[in-house]
Amino acid sequence: MTTRPLFLALSLAATMLLSGCERDWPSYRYNEHRSGHQPWAGPLSVPDAVPGLKVEWTFPSSGSEGGQFRASPVKFEHRVFIGSSSGFFYALDAKTGNKLWQYPDPGPPLLGTCNFGNYGISSSATQARIHGEEAVIFGAPDPNPAVDGGLGSGRLYALNAQSGKVIWTSDVVSHVTGCTFGSLVELHERIAYSSPLVHDDKVYVGVHDYGDDPIQNGKVMAVDLQTGHLVPGFSYLSTSTRGGGVWNSPAADEKGVYFTTGNTRNWNGGSQPEPPINNGLSTVRINPQTGAVDWKFQPVPYNLDDDPDWSAGAAVMHSTCGDLVESVQKDGWAYAVNASTGSCRWQYPPTNEPSCAFPSGGAHVHGDTDYKRPGATWGDVFIVNAGGWGLTVSSSTAYTAGYAKLHALNSCTPDPQRVRWMLDVPNATPGNGYGIGAPTVTGGIVYVTTDQGHVVAIADPALRPPAGYQCTNEFINPPSTGPLWSFICLLDGFQLVPTPQVLANVALPDGADAAGLRNEPAITRDRLFVGTSGGHVYALSTH
Repeated sequence: MTTRPLFLALSLAATMLLSGCERDWPSYRYNEHRSGHQPWAGPLSVPDAVPGLKVEWTFPSSGSEGGQFRASPVKFEHRVFIGSSSGFFYALDAKTGNKLWQYPDPGPPLLGTCNFGNYGISSSATQARIHGEEAVIFGAPDPNPAVDGGLGSGRLYALNAQSGKVIWTSDVVSHVTGCTFGSLVELHERIAYSSPLVHDDKVYVGVHDYGDDPIQNGKVMAVDLQTGHLVPGFSYLSTSTRGGGVWNSPAADEKGVYFTTGNTRNWNGGSQPEPPINNGLSTVRINPQTGAVDWKFQPVPYNLDDDPDWSAGAAVMHSTCGDLVESVQKDGWAYAVNASTGSCRWQYPPTNEPSCAFPSGGAHVHGDTDYKRPGATWGDVFIVNAGGWGLTVSSSTAYTAGYAKLHALNSCTPDPQRVRWMLDVPNATPGNGYGIGAPTVTGGIVYVTTDQGHVVAIADPALRPPAGYQCTNEFINPPSTGPLWSFICLLDGFQLVPTPQVLANVALPDGADAAGLRNEPAITRDRLFVGTSGGHVYALSTH
């Protein structure tokens, strides 16, 4: 096992030096890199403190506000902000959980009148500063009958973070023009799961579809941060026909704006030839001023597209081996590509390196096999829910074996040292594609939610000795292979890697309803915030 001990020790020491300042979680995945990494130290990054993790407050303290919290919380200005599928957006006191304001107040809720626009607020909000005001921005349907008949066309909403008063509502960024399933002439667009990105005085958001009936043309829309108006001259469409939905939240760095796209071939209104322009099933970097494509990385060819949307989104890593963009497709393969060129640095499992492109006649399955969670970055380590070596086995059991598993992948090592550790997350259903949420990390301690209503804290082996070891090919682990499993693992060319310690495993009061579909634990200096599909927001702390 390669642990890069010097690098990680220095990283941990640098984090601890920053512990004097309280830090927040101001946007989805923490920052514009979508890193899922809280770099400022606090009790949640101290291994000896984490076992004391417990629920500190619940919102609402009794009963329910209605709806589900499919979005993840963000926290800044001593407030927690989150929207609900009920169509209301809430500001909560971070210390007590008391509701400070809601939008709209009293109503009507931000819901369209047909299924395509009736999702409420499903994506996380983000912090911004507009005309000198501290603001919070989120996306939601517009119920106004004057806007496409009130069916649920989407806008971005910018509110004053202190008062909840409207600063602006953006121009329409997604259109719902009818409610007919299967219609090839109506628009069924939405921004449901795409959280807004604030970058370079603009706000970017992805557009996808409802129910794949049929798929819509994927878009990234850009509005002016100060006015909410669409940016003139900016345009990105995934295809020249339909497909390539942007289900996730764009990321950014000084080079450009990054995102990943969904399928083009399936759910397209009938059999279709590959469109002349096809950026579906790709990681894409665009010019932040114009939306022009700088590069795309598309490992699965059109004829093998069986709906393996790249719905997890992109994470930007400034690693010791260069700037990387990392993600996982729904088919379970994880990738790191070079941020400058879009070329593949590695693929896991390493099936078709160095190009990482699958041949058009390949035997592997590239379907909707439910690896949908974005990964978190910590130093050179990428922590993600991926399929692992089981993907190379022609078995449906092998495809689904990783649903409750996290892989920590070393981004700057050769392939034999790629896996840093593996863990079957406890209290997560192994056969459920929604078994775990999106991981987040601070100081080498990883937090993740489960479908059985638990928040689990995991210690990187640099912080605590591992609980044991396992084979990188999980089908060569006991009891199936008996006492010789480790010998068989090495003989077959695989590696033994640590199973990290679980420091805390907290059952939330919601029980099995507690894990949202795309939720992440938001890590601040002294509290962890989680929203649940059971209709509650929880703050957890170690004191």
